[in-house]
Amino acid sequence: MDIAGWQFTPFILPVLGAAILSTVLAVYAWQQREDAPGTLVFVALIALSAWWSFIYALELATTDPTTMLLWVKLEWVSIALLPVAWFLFSLVYSGYGRFVTLRNAALLILLPLVIIGLAWTTPSHHLLYRDLGVVDNGSFVAFSAQRGPAFYVHVAYTYPLLFISVILMARTWLRSQGEQRRLALFVFIGALLPILGNLIYQIGLVREWPLYIDLTVLAFTGSILLFTWGWFRLRLADLVPELGEPALAPVDIDVANLAHNTQRRILNLVSLALAVLLFLALVPILTLLFRDGPDNWPFMVAYIALYALVVGVALSRNAAYGPRAAGLAAVYLGLLMLDVRINGLTPAAGLYMVAYAAFAAILFNRRLATLALVIGVIGLGLARPPDMAAPIRDIFSLTYLLLSIVMTIGMLLVALFALRRDSQTLLRRARELTRALNVERTQLEQRVSERTRALETSATVSRQLSTILDRAQLMREVVEQLRVGFAYYHVHVFLWDEETQMLKMAGGTGEAGQAMLVMGHAIPPYQGLVGRAFRTNTPVVVADVYRDPDWLANRLLPGTRSEIAVPINYGDEVLGVLDAQDSHVNGLGQADSQLLQTIAGQLAVALRNARLVAQIQQEAEQAALINTINQKIAQTIDMDGAIRVALVELSRALEAGGAAVRLDVGGSNGHE
Repeated sequence: MDIAGWQFTPFILPVLGAAILSTVLAVYAWQQREDAPGTLVFVALIALSAWWSFIYALELATTDPTTMLLWVKLEWVSIALLPVAWFLFSLVYSGYGRFVTLRNAALLILLPLVIIGLAWTTPSHHLLYRDLGVVDNGSFVAFSAQRGPAFYVHVAYTYPLLFISVILMARTWLRSQGEQRRLALFVFIGALLPILGNLIYQIGLVREWPLYIDLTVLAFTGSILLFTWGWFRLRLADLVPELGEPALAPVDIDVANLAHNTQRRILNLVSLALAVLLFLALVPILTLLFRDGPDNWPFMVAYIALYALVVGVALSRNAAYGPRAAGLAAVYLGLLMLDVRINGLTPAAGLYMVAYAAFAAILFNRRLATLALVIGVIGLGLARPPDMAAPIRDIFSLTYLLLSIVMTIGMLLVALFALRRDSQTLLRRARELTRALNVERTQLEQRVSERTRALETSATVSRQLSTILDRAQLMREVVEQLRVGFAYYHVHVFLWDEETQMLKMAGGTGEAGQAMLVMGHAIPPYQGLVGRAFRTNTPVVVADVYRDPDWLANRLLPGTRSEIAVPINYGDEVLGVLDAQDSHVNGLGQADSQLLQTIAGQLAVALRNARLVAQIQQEAEQAALINTINQKIAQTIDMDGAIRVALVELSRALEAGGAAVRLDVGGSNGHE
């Protein structure tokens, strides 16, 4: 139907749908451009697709040849550049993104830019088109032209790019696994559809088939649907939380805010879907109003204002909930009032009233919902409907009614879906929270058990330290009890040796400890974590030894990843270092440090006691030796015999090979 240079054909609707979906997808992809490499190329691809679809919809809605040629010129921006975008996207997607540089992209678009220039100047040279005009196929008026040589240059340039793109995407699909394989299949099919549509369209033109619709643009509808499904569902569900799972950890659930979150989710979904459907309805709505004359132009402005309002609500996702909910309710109330004012109490008006009441109950609390219903009734009265409902007069009225039905029922289904899904989400999260609490309780019980075992081990070590006086036995018992009781990877003790000025290993666990004891393993006080603890007289706790420059690697202990070195001090005197190691990063912490400090303090006392006991025993042995020598000398009657007895006993006590006494008699050398 031709009305003042404009026409309506059902083909407009899928083309507009593709344009809207492409725009939404491009916007969300643009928001993730910093997190997803290669997104800019994808955005360019989808944006060009949206531009072509939208301009082609205007071409289909136009009957004036001059205006139609303007749309065709604008379409060539996408027609020329879109194959290059496909090619660049296929490189990025198939793993060859390193070739997508600014220089290469500039070289690839040189010829398309020339083609765009020829398209805008085609009436003057006819290199791209000749015999420009329109043709009436009986259903609608379509653009008609003969192809020029530049057009076939464009085909010869773009088709190799498109076929290479398809091959790369097919290769990616065949090599992918799991969810990525599904996504690659969607991308492959989505890339193939427009190419097949264009081939059919071009073959039809060559063979003079009665094709008046560019199947390339219609094929984009299927491509965008596949891209939308694959992009949001399989790869970028976090972009639209309403389409994916809520990003809530089990421990972060706030049951009190769940209803509000559900309302916000419904608002986001409904506003977005309503913006899409209302845009599709604008063509029949505005056509109906425009046909009835200038008196309806205020209503046209009102419809456009309502559409702008719903678009604002859909895009302002981060704005306050209350104004956005009021804006959405105002859109439905405005649609109700306009429809009643123009057409009377039609089925469409009844649907709008049902939707308005339903969403008032869902989006607002009881008091605000009641107020909204009162406002709706008042608005319905102010609309002053005609005495009789206007009948369905033509395809525009039917289309408007069908879209109203889809709009209302679809929005209600979206709301019910969101409510149902949130209920399921709450149940699932509650179960996860229960499992998390059970795991936390088990871990807490385990930590309590380990703490109890550690305290028991500490008490056992303390008792043994108080009873063992032999230093060698003391070292063996301490390191073994600590390793077993605390499940350490390795434990050893270093004691300060005054003679060598080294920290000499006095005890170690396992075969590695025995090997180091045999080798006489020692560490200078200025090296390693042990040396740092000795110098500073403070505990040294290292969560990852590979990140500490003072750590000394030991080939006998290859599994060490964390370490604690605790000084063994008695007052101001540092006797040595107690060192424990674990095979995991962050395997040792402050709790281990405190326990080891307690053990080290007890060990210092034990070492001090062992040293005192050793001194007392040594003094006692010396006194006994002197007493024995005195007794045997007393039993000897001559000096030589006494000297001989003393020498024999001293040699035996000192484990010497012999002894001698030199006497100086009368200033001479004397004798032995």
